Amino acid sequence: MKLTKLLSAAFAIALLAGCAGNPKTTNQNIMCAVGGALAGGAAGAAVGDSDASAGGAVVGSMLALLLCPNGDEEEEVVVVEETVCAVEAPAGALVDQNGCPYDTDQDGVYDGIDMCQQTPPGVTVDRVGCALDSDGDAVPDYKDLCPNTPKGVIVDQDGCPLAGEKVLSLEGVNFAFDKATLTDDAKQILEQAVSVLKDTDSVVEVRVEGHTDSIGTEAYNKKLSQERAQSVVDYLVSRGINGSYLIPVGMGEKFPVATNDTAAGRAKNRRVDFVVNE
Repeated sequence: MKLTKLLSAAFAIALLAGCAGNPKTTNQNIMCAVGGALAGGAAGAAVGDSDASAGGAVVGSMLALLLCPNGDEEEEVVVVEETVCAVEAPAGALVDQNGCPYDTDQDGVYDGIDMCQQTPPGVTVDRVGCALDSDGDAVPDYKDLCPNTPKGVIVDQDGCPLAGEKVLSLEGVNFAFDKATLTDDAKQILEQAVSVLKDTDSVVEVRVEGHTDSIGTEAYNKKLSQERAQSVVDYLVSRGINGSYLIPVGMGEKFPVATNDTAAGRAKNRRVDFVVNE
């Protein structure tokens, strides 16, 4: 009889605990309550009192529910941070597993678009990742020891004219506004060319190439540069240079040696080049 009361009390408490708990943990609560009730009831029975046995079952089951793990506790959530690229990969760029574009040589042009992927650090590149070549002689600026070589001049691996040709590039040979008239400052600069040509006995031909900046139309600059090149030839002849081997060539705006976006760059582009063939 005592055992029947004990089990009845234990199961009643366990069922109540199970109904009150999370359905996912009901079985766990029931087992804890049953175990606690049996242990408490057994302790009461040991003193030989049925009321003590039932009371022990109640107390034991309640303690068991308090001490057993609570299945309703929130589970720890592991948050995996998503990798965010600093820049969005443009069309054609090669990307890694996170969608971030590769830039192997760190020149600002991404792999897949970069046509020159071994550019040394710090070298200025164009939009396809190749080193700039301002004078178009196939020797990039960072290697070019003669960066202002006129168009068409054959150069060596250092970007300098091969033996037989000398290049004298003169910046600041300015003219009156919108005219081919030399200024006094320009005449002083041209004296450098006079000295070089007079000291060279084996001259065969001298191309006097006139260059302009990009202000104005291309056709206008071509015509103006030709007139200015002729003005330089006329001045050299007046200074005693044999005009028979002086050839004026207007190059227009097509061969800049600097940017045309700044005043300083445009000043460098307004120049006269002498290509001396010996």
